[in-house]
Amino acid sequence: MIALVVVWLLQDFFQVFTMGILIAPNVFLMSVIFMALKPRGEFENFGVFIWAAFLGGLVWDLRWTNLPGLTAAVNSAMTAAACIIWRKMPVQGRSVALFTIMTSVSMVVSGLVHFLFWTMPSQAALRQLAVQQLTGVPVIAVISLIFWRVSDRHV
Repeated sequence: MIALVVVWLLQDFFQVFTMGILIAPNVFLMSVIFMALKPRGEFENFGVFIWAAFLGGLVWDLRWTNLPGLTAAVNSAMTAAACIIWRKMPVQGRSVALFTIMTSVSMVVSGLVHFLFWTMPSQAALRQLAVQQLTGVPVIAVISLIFWRVSDRHV
């Protein structure tokens, strides 16, 4: 869980340094999904990660947004959906491609939900959404590569 705190702080610093230029991609959400789905030998306790996503989103809301609870709800819902899909998927289907699809969808849904609730002019909000999604692509690629490396199926 300390790693999630570090990722949240790094995302916060990135948002501070790029204020007015772009909105930071939701790296914290992708990291929570990564930690929830990475291969482990013991029983997966997805509830801990859903709560971690909720708390990280709530702190993010209190720090940055004007609608407390929105990011917390989106983060926890996307983490829960990813965990449910992962649990229901046969072991053969639990691949890096599925992980990449789920992190991509979570990034897009998170951005679209925030886009719907932004209070700035629509053209500026649309530009911010596009830049956020484009900056999220390399993050998704790196986190998928890391997932591929830690999975036992890359050999």
